[in-house]
This record gives sequence, C-alpha cells and structure tokens, in this order.
Amino acid sequence: MLSQEQKDLLASLSANYKTGRSLSSSNGNVNEHESHRCEELNIINPPLNCPKWACIILPCINHIPSMKLFKSIVPREAEVRIGSRWVCYDASSLNRGDIIRLSEGDTVPADARLLSLGPDFVDDDGDEEEEQDGDGFDQDEEATLELVVDSNHITGETKPRIISLNPDNKTVNAVELFAGSVVLHGEAIAVVTKIGGDVLLSRLIREGKWPPKQRQGEWQAVSQDDHEQDGDDDNDGEIYTVIGYI
Repeated sequence: MLSQEQKDLLASLSANYKTGRSLSSSNGNVNEHESHRCEELNIINPPLNCPKWACIILPCINHIPSMKLFKSIVPREAEVRIGSRWVCYDASSLNRGDIIRLSEGDTVPADARLLSLGPDFVDDDGDEEEEQDGDGFDQDEEATLELVVDSNHITGETKPRIISLNPDNKTVNAVELFAGSVVLHGEAIAVVTKIGGDVLLSRLIREGKWPPKQRQGEWQAVSQDDHEQDGDDDNDGEIYTVIGYI
C-alpha cells in the first residue's frame, strides 16, 4: 500500500498512481497526452556543453573522460503510465508527475520518488493488483521484493542502495532515485519529481562537482529537499548511503 507521504506527494504533483499525470480532457490517448506536455524537456546538459560544430572540429572533446562517462549514463528511454497502458517514451519527454516503471538494467530517466516495488500496482489494502502484463505476487514472493540501485557514477557512493518493503505495513519508503542511476536488480514504480536542469546530476555538473571523487566523507545522508524528514530513516547505513550532496 502507499504511505501517506506518497499519497501527499502524488496529490502535490497532480498525479494518479495508476493512470499517470492528470491532464485536462485526457482519455488516455497517446497523441493527446503528447499535446499536453510542457515545453520544458527532460534534457541534462553535458559537462562540456559545446555547440555541435565545435565537436566536429574538435572531436577529441567527446573522448574526455567526463564526457565519455556522461554519455554512458545519460537516460534515453522511459516506460511511462498513460491511462491504462505502459508506453515506452523518449526520456526527454518526461515531465514532473509522470508515473514510470523501472526494471533491471534500466537507467533511471529522471529524479523520482519510489512508490511501490514490483512491476504491478498495489491497491489501498497493500495487495498486489493483477494486470494483463503481470501475474501478481504471493506472500512468499512479496517478502523477497527488493530494488537494488547503483548511483556510483552520480553521487560517488560505493554501495548500491538496497530498498525493500517495510515488514509492518508493506509500504516502501519514498526513497529518491537519481537520474543516471542504474537498476541492478528488481522492479519498481515511481513518480517523476524533477527533470532536466533540476535533477541532481545537472546541479552537480553546474557546480563543478561531477564526476564524483568517490571518497569517503564527501557524501552524507542528508535531506535532498524540504519535505524529506530528518531522523526517519531506519537504514543504519544499509538501505542507502547517500541522499544529498554537502
């Protein structure tokens, strides 16, 4: 089931957990959904944001280590919920409030907050809902649900985040996932909270703090934004090691 924090987050983004972002006069049609998208694109500028002609004249720019790393992690595709369907979109088309599904091997396409584990939606009672493209989970399988995300190339943290269900209420913490991170294991549903120039990777590039130095002590488990509550994490350093940059 969704926690109250997750429900409040969805409400603030005018998003529906099972149908995606709320759109006026929308009937779930893909073309109509596209026509309502904002002009802002989910584009992350590279460390050396040179005009195309400069890259042609000086091709060595693309072989600079930071540029090679950026090209290897920049998100390109996303699986987005539109009405009653999951649709594959170009990652640059994402917007705040879009519901996305992550699977093993995916690059997180934008900064997002985790809503549930597994490929299918959960209902208000915490049970897994069966869909045409999913078979649901029994209790034994549910107990083993987890998501493993590697943010090493974004934050420099050396350990992947391991996120699992809270055993008491079957919810999952609304952990922030950073654009460019890689899903090593598991599946999950999340809501996009930041795109383009607002994602952590963009901010680090602008501030000259990327690529990360990957040193102990440069990163601390702190809030990334105002609505993250301090002292509520029970990870003891195990679920994830980094939330924001200091």
